[in-house]
Formats: sequence, structure tokens, C-alpha cells
Amino acid sequence: MREPLWWKEPMRVIQFNLQVKDTNRMNPVKIARETEEMAGNVVVMNVGGIYAWYDSKVKYHHINEYLPKDKDLLKALIEEFHKKDIKFVARFDFSITDDTTYLEKPQWFARHKDKSPYYRGEKRMGNWSLFLNTCATGGYRNEEVAVPVMNEVIDNYDIDGIFFNAPFASACFCERCQEKYFKKYGKPMPDNAEEFEDGWLSQCTKDNIAVIYKAIKAKREDIPMILYYNPSSAKSKSFGRFDRDSIYDRYETADLICTESQNVLSNGINEIPEIIHPIFAMKSGQTEDGSLLPFGIIHSCPGMDWRHVGLPEAEYLSWMCQVPASRGVIWHSLTGYNDTITDKRIIRAVTEADQMIKKSENDMKGAVSKAEVLLLCNGTQATRGWSEALVKSHIQFDLMHKYRMNGDKMKQYPVVIAPEGFLSYEGIPALLEEYVKDGGNLIAENTDYESSVNNSLLLGVKKEINVGEFLNASYLRFEEEGLALKKGMDTDKVAFRGVVSYCTPAGSAKTLATLVPPFSPLDVAGAPPERSSIPTPNTDIPLCILNSFGKGKVFFLPFSLNALITGYKMPDHYQLISNAIDSLLGDRREIEVNVPSAVQVSMYEKAGQILVHFVNEIGQRPLMEHVPFHDLSFSVKLKDSQTVKNVRSVIGEENLSFQVSEGRVEVWADKLKVWDMFSIDIE
Repeated sequence: MREPLWWKEPMRVIQFNLQVKDTNRMNPVKIARETEEMAGNVVVMNVGGIYAWYDSKVKYHHINEYLPKDKDLLKALIEEFHKKDIKFVARFDFSITDDTTYLEKPQWFARHKDKSPYYRGEKRMGNWSLFLNTCATGGYRNEEVAVPVMNEVIDNYDIDGIFFNAPFASACFCERCQEKYFKKYGKPMPDNAEEFEDGWLSQCTKDNIAVIYKAIKAKREDIPMILYYNPSSAKSKSFGRFDRDSIYDRYETADLICTESQNVLSNGINEIPEIIHPIFAMKSGQTEDGSLLPFGIIHSCPGMDWRHVGLPEAEYLSWMCQVPASRGVIWHSLTGYNDTITDKRIIRAVTEADQMIKKSENDMKGAVSKAEVLLLCNGTQATRGWSEALVKSHIQFDLMHKYRMNGDKMKQYPVVIAPEGFLSYEGIPALLEEYVKDGGNLIAENTDYESSVNNSLLLGVKKEINVGEFLNASYLRFEEEGLALKKGMDTDKVAFRGVVSYCTPAGSAKTLATLVPPFSPLDVAGAPPERSSIPTPNTDIPLCILNSFGKGKVFFLPFSLNALITGYKMPDHYQLISNAIDSLLGDRREIEVNVPSAVQVSMYEKAGQILVHFVNEIGQRPLMEHVPFHDLSFSVKLKDSQTVKNVRSVIGEENLSFQVSEGRVEVWADKLKVWDMFSIDIE
């Protein structure tokens, strides 16, 4: 039996998404050589599911009609990759199959409520068969096709791993799924998929994959299986509703997980994903002990509708570099292979990214996050808004998932952030109370009436709470007690919109900021300007409250600060969060940096080293060119026993200098181009 350790070593994965009509152009020797030249050491290629890339004997397994008749292409590819010490991961996709199977086995396919199937690609031009979604509980995805295909491939090909594309269960209303739903929840399946119980679709996916996973491990225990992880709930035109997954559920039926960060410029400039997307995905996919790191799939294209051309190189490189800088494993997703990729900038960018990653791998192996803030995560926009604010403010943070709350782990962080919604979850307020009583500092954002009342003692407010209407043309005003919150802002107030939970501080709780109510209805706020005076410039309605609770403190926001961050991206709102965290820390941060907000900073530590990453995203997105940042500087707090031996620019190999003063090491570097990692070597 092989040692299953190859996938615990540093990996640079390249996935060639093969097009069947290009099959006759495939030269295994050349493809393997070019993969090595791109610095890839793991390759992912189509093997089975939608198309069999070998002469399959499993009935209903659609064989690629363009396969050569005189040789086994799949075997030749695997052999050539292995000669280069490149691991081969077999890609399978059983989520769809063609209409010929549907006509013979309609019971294998997912159904809408009206019993019609999910058609895929019915409007596609060309001489193609029609695809339809398969049901996660049906025979095609289980013992009648998927399992025999797994057995066939493992028996006949020397693969190193298995990856399942699109494993998610469709929102299916077939009788099997309805019976399963009733058995699980004791009630009929609702008519609308939006009303399914949380976790239903995720459970269907897990049950299906468990069947295949068991079959794989029965054949070869050493083959790692890789499965998608979905960190956020979403909707898809093809599959319907997606439920947020638990990474721990996924790891029960997989050895490794991956997330996918599509930089969908094709949606238009107003719909470009947030700059933090790969960082959030990588942090979401890390286990509590940090022992298993997720793959980060980065597509080369501006969108699937433009999948044959590449992202702007500056945008592409910085997007890719976020993955390793966030302790993820890079996974490049390319349409075709080098001979069929006509946009050669893609190949150049992947090679450049992989060469940078190679420089960082040895230093990063075994490194762990060095964060001061713990952000509670439920996969909603609230968590993503806070994530963006922390990234822009260069505040080091880790995530703790709602489905895996750990009070002991929480106490390792001086500051915990509970975004909107967390005070409503059963059991979580009690954990937060214990954390604060023991000396922790909590930032709690909450506008829900019931949970605010139930946690009024923790929040430092009286139980008489009223939730108001959505306010426009209003402001947050800093009070004398809250002057620390306006550091870096030469103003007495900042822009405010949203719903407020009107409350009154209780006991010794302090009001740090108050509401300036609307000075005008929104539709006439600008006309006439002669009437723009604020009628009520001062109120005692709190927007920021600081409460002492046990040995710790609670910073309570009775409004949704995350909505202001995601909706308007005003610098004052980011600064407000940064100042609040600084005031709770009560000391200088572990790391302080002199870089713009568009430069992402991540810090890690291991025996003998502190590692600091900088990823440059300066410029208007999509980034057209790299804008180097000059005179980069930062300082890191040292422990009393630590002595700095040296500081190195590992990736950029820039000239730098450093000095140790007052328990901190200060570092200056000439410039930052795309991505660099500085190693502070200590003893």
C-alpha cells in the first residue's frame, strides 16, 4: 500500500478542463512537460461521469466519441505525468448526463415540483446531446453507475486522487426525495425549495458522496478524495438552492476540500466579487486545529461565458496570490490545455504565480495564524462585511463557524466579533457571556428585538427596547466618552443609514456615539440647500455602547455596521471598526503596517519564524496593471524571550532593513510589486 503522504506536502494544482473536440490534439509527453514548466506538481483531468475518457464498460457511462482508437489516452497521460513526479487526480462529475440515459432511466433524474426535469444546455448551439440533472438519491449517482465507474477506474488506472466536480444535490421533488425528507423531519416536503429545512440539500449531498467514498476506500485506502465545500448559501439557475456546508460534515466523506473563487468580471463592474473573496473562502475552509488546509480554485477567465480568454494579468495574479497568503493551496482551473489555450497570458500568469508560491512553501509549512481577533461566521453577508472591514484595516483574524462553537478556543483571542444574528442562536449567548466574564472583549452587532432583550445584561442596556424604521439622511455622532473612536477622522460625525434598536444604557455602561436623526426626507434632502440645517443635532439615542461585564468588556452596536460596509464602503466606517478594536485591545497591535487599505496583510508563526504576507491590490478593479507600493514598512511585537537573527524578503527578494526597539522589530522594504512574504527569523 502506498503512503498517503503526498497530499500533505506542498501542492500547486493545475486543472485542465478538457474539451472533447480537442481530444485528438492531446500529446501526453508535451502536456506533462508543459505542466512541469508551469511549476505544477499535481494535475487534475477529466476521467469520468459526463464523459468517460477511457473505454468504459459501465452501461450508461457516456464514452467520449473523440477518443483515439489505437491507444489508451488516459493511461498514457498518467504515465507521462508520473515520469515528471506529477500526481494525477481523476475528475468525475455525475451531476448531469445525457438524454439517451434519461429516456431509459427517467427515475434517476432530479425533478422540479411539477415533475419536469432540470434541463441543462438545451439552448446550446451545435450538434450536442441534451443534458439533464441527476438526482442525488438516484441510481446514476450511486450504486448503478457512479460506484461501478469508481471501481473500474481504480482497478485499471494508477490514479493518485479523486475529485468530484459539482457534487451538490439539486432541489429535487421526486418521490424518493420526498419520502426521505418526511422520514428525516417528520413532515411533508414543502412545495418551494426556499422553504426546505436548513441543511437538507447539504445532507443529500453528503449521503450520496458517502456511498462513493466508501466504495473508493474499499478499493484503495490511500487514494485521497477531494470534495467541494460551500462556505455560503447561494442560488443557482442550474441547481436551485445551495445550502452552506459544514466543513466537518464534508470531511466525514472526503480527505480534502476545495472552495471556488470565481472572479466574475463578466457580471459587470457593479457585480465584481469583493476583494476579500479568496481570503474569506480560505479562512472558511480551515479546520479548527489548522491541520487541514483547503484548496482554493481560481479560474483563469473573467467568467464562464468568457472562459476561453484570461483575466487581466494584474487582477489574475493578485487574485491567485490571495490563496497561499491565506494558508490555502492553489488550484488553477484552465479551459483546455496549453496547445488549445490561445490566450497565452494565462499560462504566463499561472507560471509566475506558481514560481512565487514555490519560494514560500518551505517557510509556510507548519505555520499557524497569528490573529488577535476571532470573527464568528455564519456564511451570511454580515460575516462577509465584517471580514472585508478587518482585511481593509489590516487586522489579523480567524473565523469560528456557527456550527462549531468552542468556548475554550474563543478565550485564546483578546477580541471576538459577533455579527448580526449570532445573539439569536441557541447556546451562543451563554458562550459569549462566559468569554466576557473571563476577561474577553466582545463586539456585538444586533438589531433583533427579542435577542437584544434576552441579552440586555450582557449588552449593557435596559430591557425597554424598540426597533425603529430604516433611517436615511442621518449620522453617527461621537460623544466625549467615545473620542477614541474618531481617531484619524477630523469630524464629529459620520454618515449613517439603517435600522436602529432604540435602547437605554444600564448601570455603568457608557454611550460612545449617538444618533443624529434625519434632517430631511430622502427625496428632498438636497433641495433647497438653504434648508439643510440639522433640526436635532444631539440626542441621547446610543449607537455605540461600551459595557463592563465581569472581567471583560462589550462594545454593542444596535445597528448593522456590516450593511454600511458592504453597501457604501465609506472609509469612516472601516476606521470606526479599526478604532473600536484598538480601544478594546488596550495596547498596540501585534502587527502595525504602513501600507494602503488595498494591500492585504496576513501574519503567521512557527518555530523560529514570524511570517508576514503582503498582497498588492492597489488600483481600480479590475486591475489593469500592477502599481508597486514603495517604502513599505511594518513592525511586529516580539515576546520577551525572542531575539531577531534576520529578516528576509522571501518572494520579492527586495532590499530591506530592520531594527529592534522597545520590544518590536521594525522592517523597511524598498517596494511591494504583487506579493511578498517577509520572514522574521528569531531565536
